[in-house]
Amino acid sequence: MLILTDLDGSAAEALDCRVRTPLVKSGLTKYTRELVDYLADLLPDPAAVRVVESRAWSAAGDWDALVLIDSAPGSQYDALLDAVRRRGRPPGAVAALALAGRDFHGNRGRPWQTVRGNLHLSCQAPVDLDLGRCAAAVPAVAAVSVSEAIARLCPQAAPRIKWINDVLLDGGKVAGVLAAAQSRGGRLITLSYGVGLNVGVTPSVAPTVFVPRITSLAAAGHDIGLHAVAVAVLARLRANLAGLADAAGGGSVVARYRRLCGDVGRRVAVYAEGLPDATDPADLPPPLACGRVTGLDESLQLLVEGCSQPLSGGRLRDLEPRL
Repeated sequence: MLILTDLDGSAAEALDCRVRTPLVKSGLTKYTRELVDYLADLLPDPAAVRVVESRAWSAAGDWDALVLIDSAPGSQYDALLDAVRRRGRPPGAVAALALAGRDFHGNRGRPWQTVRGNLHLSCQAPVDLDLGRCAAAVPAVAAVSVSEAIARLCPQAAPRIKWINDVLLDGGKVAGVLAAAQSRGGRLITLSYGVGLNVGVTPSVAPTVFVPRITSLAAAGHDIGLHAVAVAVLARLRANLAGLADAAGGGSVVARYRRLCGDVGRRVAVYAEGLPDATDPADLPPPLACGRVTGLDESLQLLVEGCSQPLSGGRLRDLEPRL
């Protein structure tokens, strides 16, 4: 894996990735130059970035390039989306990880705290997939991958997905994910994902009706290093992205999402997606649906008792505590 990094000294120790004494590449092939050029806008100071090779990330899967920096000047997820809009498909599967940064966000621009010690990861991959066959799986890939990575690192943990894109641990939100896709002529050509995972630090976030509690792996009793978490998440993302092209296509990811979803059987209220956070339910308009979740259909739409139509989107509020 090609690594573009500005880490040295104590910053590198946070990832235990031995990037302090890397082999600096003396020359770049045409392909690696294309990767570097594509990722240039993710670098806070391109002149200070080294292009290196490191075996410490080999277990992360066959990603072609990784941007690994101390502090991102803006959302790396947004930068990747901008890159694909301006340049077209990326030349390879790329990822970006920042120890800290500014202006990171969750779904619909909702703020996400970047705290040192936690995982701030974005990635992008060129694909050639049938849109109709894989449409339901595309937004599910990141949540499934994060949940599976946590379960592999912490066998005693039981992560659960909260519809649509939150990952919970012991009832508290431990991660949130973003997903975007570009298509052409009925084919998916690029998939992009963002992952925010609380590893060593539980951010100080005021509770809302949609996210009443935040947690971290450390707070849940799982002492896992940031590097190990990053490698595990990247490995599951790469494997699940590759699996979309298999015979089962998106069906395998959809089936695993349904198994990991912790909402079935619970009483919930589902509100319109664009609503802001609120601390009092009285400040919200009437929900789209209110009742017990009876399941998820094959498109991962939510089925709620008393609701005549499956829900394809929305913000889910629990009407009973999660344990």
